[in-house]
This record gives sequence, C-alpha cells and structure tokens, in this order.
Amino acid sequence: MPLLYKILAANAAIVLVGAVVGTAISLGHGALHPGEPHPGLMASFAVAGVAISLAVNYVVLRVLLRPLDHLQRAVDAVRAGEPGVQVARQGISDERFEHLADTFDRMLATLEESAERLRSLPGQILRAQEEERRRIARELHDEAAQSITSLLVRLRLLEQSQTPELARQRVRELRDLTMRALEDVRRIALELRPSVLDDLGLVDALHAHVDALNAAGGTRVTLLADSLDGRLPDDVELAFYRVAQEALTNVRRHAHAPQARVRLRRSGSEIILEVEDEGAGFDPRGSPPAGTGLGLAGMRERMALIGGEIMVRSSPGRGTTIVARVDLTGRENQRGD
Repeated sequence: MPLLYKILAANAAIVLVGAVVGTAISLGHGALHPGEPHPGLMASFAVAGVAISLAVNYVVLRVLLRPLDHLQRAVDAVRAGEPGVQVARQGISDERFEHLADTFDRMLATLEESAERLRSLPGQILRAQEEERRRIARELHDEAAQSITSLLVRLRLLEQSQTPELARQRVRELRDLTMRALEDVRRIALELRPSVLDDLGLVDALHAHVDALNAAGGTRVTLLADSLDGRLPDDVELAFYRVAQEALTNVRRHAHAPQARVRLRRSGSEIILEVEDEGAGFDPRGSPPAGTGLGLAGMRERMALIGGEIMVRSSPGRGTTIVARVDLTGRENQRGD
C-alpha cells in the first residue's frame, strides 16, 4: 500500500475509534445523568482525542518515514567521503521508497565506477604513451635506421668504385635505398597524424589507411563507408579514426584473421563504426588477449571523451566485432578552424 494511503488509513482508524468510543461514552453518561449538561466531559473528550491522534500519527509517521532517515544517513556518509555506501533496507515497506533506494544505490555504484575509471586513467594513458613510444622506436630502428645504415654502407662502396659503370650502379642502389627510407619515415609520420584526416575527412582517411594495410599484405581489409554529408567535429573524426586504427592493429597482430570488414555509417543523429573479423576471438567477460588490453581501454576512453561508447562482441573461435557509436545531436557544426 502506498504511503499516502497508509497515513489516510491510520487517520481514518483514529477517527472511527474516536467516534465510536465518544458516542458510547456520551450515551452512557446521558443515560446515567439525563438532562444534565456535560461540557467538561466534551472538553476532556476533545483534548484526549487530539492527544491520541497526535501520538498515533507521530508513531505511524516515524515508522513509515524511517526509510527517509536511512536515505539521509546514506547522503551524509557520501558527503563525508565514505566508500561503499548503500541505503539500509530495514523498515522499508513502501514500493516508492524501495525504488528510490535502489535508484540511489545504482547512482552511487555508477559514480564509484566512474571515479575508479578516472583514477586508473592516468596510469592507462602513461602505459599507452610508453607502448606507442616503444612501437615508434622499434619501427625507426627496424626500418628507417637499417635503411640509413645501408645508405652509409653503399656510400663507402661508392667511394671505392673503380669504374664509372660501377659507380653509376651504386648510385642507383643509393637512390632506391633513399626512397625506401623516405617511405618508411613518411609512413611512420602518417600513422602518428595522417594529414588526409585533416585535409579530406574521416572517410578518405579510412580509405587511405585500409589501402596501406592491404598493400602491406596479411589480413585483407574491406571498407564500406556511407556518405556522411559533410565533415564531422574534429574530435569525433580523430576518435573514430584511432578506434579503427587500433582495432585493425589488433586484428592483424592477435586475431590471425584472413580478412576483416570495416563499416562506417550514419543512423539518424548517430555515427556508427563497426570493425569485424573472423579470427580467434576471445571471451569479453574475461581478460582480453595479451597485448590488446591497453588498446581496448584506449578505445573506450577515446569514445567516452566525445560522449560515445564502445561495445565488444566476441567469443573464442568466432571472431570479434567492435562497435563504436556517438550521438551528434547538437554537435554538427563543432569543427575547428
């Protein structure tokens, strides 16, 4: 029974009992003392009725409003910074109070989860930065540095050339090595910040990235990108590009999938990116595969920063689908200069 009806029922019971008892007393007094006025009795009866009504209402309200005391204590505990606060359930017999307590507990759980993510975010950012630095250092050492070392060797050989024909051959080799070194440096620079993303937008940047992956061999990537009718906000384009980039990196390094599919589309005011593969997969409820944890966390944080979300659908042996989405309501014109 709702609280309002409980209070009304209690007051109705008080009035009913008071009316019955008062009528019985009045009739009995009238029968014993016919024709005599009894103002004192009526006054006593009125005072007693008011006192009893107040006492009963006080008790009823104290019992029925006890959940508010529990809620107030929980609020005070949160204000004092106590962890793991929950609303006590003793004495809660009203459906609306129960709903209020459940909502308050869920809100606290969500806040604590968000606070925990914020506390762990600096560490994740530092680890991601170090991982990116290691990757760049490895690529510079394995590719660009080796190409430059080869250039130095060819230069020494050029110095030792005995004939013009041999010198021309070594100059051609130097030119090829220089072009490869330049391509390596240019590719690393594009991975750090693709100029096509700034110049032409998300769709063209994704096409360029997929073309580069397919040219490198390995997993075959297909891209289906619907027209987005203009440019998206800068932070949205960058977040979606990085999510696609990281997801495809995980596919190539860990999923061992022969092919992957990327789809970018608009649904109403939402932008949705899907990266799907038919590789090894994993259990999303457990620990992610080695080397992918920071990537998945980074994708979630990137989408959270623009008000979006990441969903991961996967199972061992059945591939993985990563879905990123964001609602652009009110943000269509938020592009930088």
